[in-house]
Amino acid sequence: MAIERVLNNLIANALKYSEGDLDISLFENGVITVANTSSKINEIQVGQLFNRFFSVDTGENGTGLGLSIAKVLIEQMNGKISAKYNGNKLTITITLNRE
Repeated sequence: MAIERVLNNLIANALKYSEGDLDISLFENGVITVANTSSKINEIQVGQLFNRFFSVDTGENGTGLGLSIAKVLIEQMNGKISAKYNGNKLTITITLNRE
């Protein structure tokens, strides 16, 4: 299932780059957030997270495809995915249309 792949990619990414925390929230309105602390990233990099082959660590630990694949799958489900960075906290938000 596509949503399972998306969540696996987001969790794997958080485990790889977080500083030991992970917060996943599911809301009744179809919104899912995945948040973790990471001082290894900046706001400019956050804007590139969903680009193919972009990797915060220049490819040493990954291909840079996980979040790009997540974006494609969410968009195929007519949803939206976005990222924001505030106070060393990266939050990825998925909004799924509930039809």
